[in-house]
Amino acid sequence: MLSEVKINNVRNIKKGHLKLSNNINIIVGPNGSGKTSVLEAIYLLSRSRSFRTQSINNVRTKGEEHLVVYGATEEKERTNQIAIKKSPKETKIRINGKNEKKASELSEHLKVHLIRPESQTLLERGSSARRTFIDWGVFHVKQSFLAKAKTYNHLLKQRNKLLKQRDQSTLSTWSEKLAEYGTIVDKEREAYLVLLQQELKKTVLALLGDVDISLTYEKGWSDKLNLGSALINSLDRDLFKGYTTVGPHKADIVLRVGSYLAQDYLSRGQVKLLVMALYLAQIRLLRNIGNQDVCVLVDDLSAELDKKNVNKVLMLLYKTGAQILLTATSLESLTEWSVLADTKTFHVEQGLITEGA
Repeated sequence: MLSEVKINNVRNIKKGHLKLSNNINIIVGPNGSGKTSVLEAIYLLSRSRSFRTQSINNVRTKGEEHLVVYGATEEKERTNQIAIKKSPKETKIRINGKNEKKASELSEHLKVHLIRPESQTLLERGSSARRTFIDWGVFHVKQSFLAKAKTYNHLLKQRNKLLKQRDQSTLSTWSEKLAEYGTIVDKEREAYLVLLQQELKKTVLALLGDVDISLTYEKGWSDKLNLGSALINSLDRDLFKGYTTVGPHKADIVLRVGSYLAQDYLSRGQVKLLVMALYLAQIRLLRNIGNQDVCVLVDDLSAELDKKNVNKVLMLLYKTGAQILLTATSLESLTEWSVLADTKTFHVEQGLITEGA
């Protein structure tokens, strides 16, 4: 759990300090006050990047050379100190006083799951967003997955380079290695999604009632072929297009109600709840396998859901035992949660953070 966070030069937060509850933390403030920047800072501390922009210049306070985020995490009766310092030129990561080169080490100590208004479009966006959703879950259940996925992506770039150059001299060698690692990525995704579907049934029932939702995994090539054969069969097409047209980089997940696509069959409000059910299933799975701690960042939930459904979602989150940080413009829709003994409330106004609203 994240017990403490210090924020320096993140957008309009010049200096901020929060001592957090292990359970619910509500960050209240008007639009533009800096409350989402608190979540952004914690996300940076876990993933070494922003969820709002690709440019660090947009995150760093104007006129400042760098930003710094520090956190203390409680893990198995031990306190770990993690920190990240970012400037346009470099990123420095420190864990327990030692420099660390791998950004992935941050998420070993602080697993962060983000739910924000844009998350509601998961089913409507391109398949890349859904692959990212799957792979985040696979990595946190099986840490060795990241290295295998990175190797696959490296091999894919090499094969695509040869395809663009129409160079077939070593293409078969790269294709064989691509098939090897692509098959590993596919199998680990498939195994994860079997577990996710079991949790999804429970969260769908809690949020949507007795709706028959099915989750189908589309691997990115014909089920009738192994990946090696699929790459051979697609070679002429790949050479013509200049890139690899089959493989796990083309994978997707599809949710249906009966034979209909969920986003076509359900109402707009029901689709939002279904997406929430997906995220909640992923969090439950992470908590259930190895009892891993997870910090859930929830940005402006009340903007997307009515009070009744906000309470449903928060109850399911609360029951997972995850640490929750949520933003709101007021406590009006969160009255029941703000008065709990294990809830902390923070007020943000023009980048200044104070405990208690």
